[in-house]
Amino acid sequence: NRQLEAAQGGMAAVRSQADQLQGRLSAIGDEDALHASVEALRATLAGLQQEYDAITMAMDALASANTTLQNRFSPELGRQAARIFSALTGGRYQKIALDRSFGASAQTGEDPIARDVRLLSQGTADQLYLAVRLAICDLLLPPEKEVPLILDDALITFDDQRMAAALDYLSTCGRQILMFTCQSREADYLRGKGLAHMQCI
Repeated sequence: NRQLEAAQGGMAAVRSQADQLQGRLSAIGDEDALHASVEALRATLAGLQQEYDAITMAMDALASANTTLQNRFSPELGRQAARIFSALTGGRYQKIALDRSFGASAQTGEDPIARDVRLLSQGTADQLYLAVRLAICDLLLPPEKEVPLILDDALITFDDQRMAAALDYLSTCGRQILMFTCQSREADYLRGKGLAHMQCI
């Protein structure tokens, strides 16, 4: 967008100069020099027009590719996130819907309509966003690639029940997880299950 705006500005400036010189050409002498200046400016304008056209074409191609990616990626992301969200909420929520801007809504098994994330409790909303982030990781970095997951106080707003559900799920996700936290409850819970190595800093 910045390149496109710069190209548009350059084209407008060159057109203005060409118009000014054309006016001077008709008002004063030394036509050869003015003709040369006009031709040079027209050549510059033609180059800027080509650049503008190329940038416009590239932007159209990127927009098309983005739409294609969203159409392919969003449904699978929604399915993965719903599976994780169901695990985090003990099966209470069965479905997640994501719009094109990744705004989220969730639906319980008995609820006929989905609830916008803004209508959920803070703890449930945080579970939903964690599920979406984990689903993105699973789609882009599957466990077989052996890429570790780094979480920095990701469960700080969870109550103890939500924290336990999240840690139980994370312990089964098949990848190394580095969890940074200012609390001791995650360590206490995992230590009791023998699932983690603790390092105090």
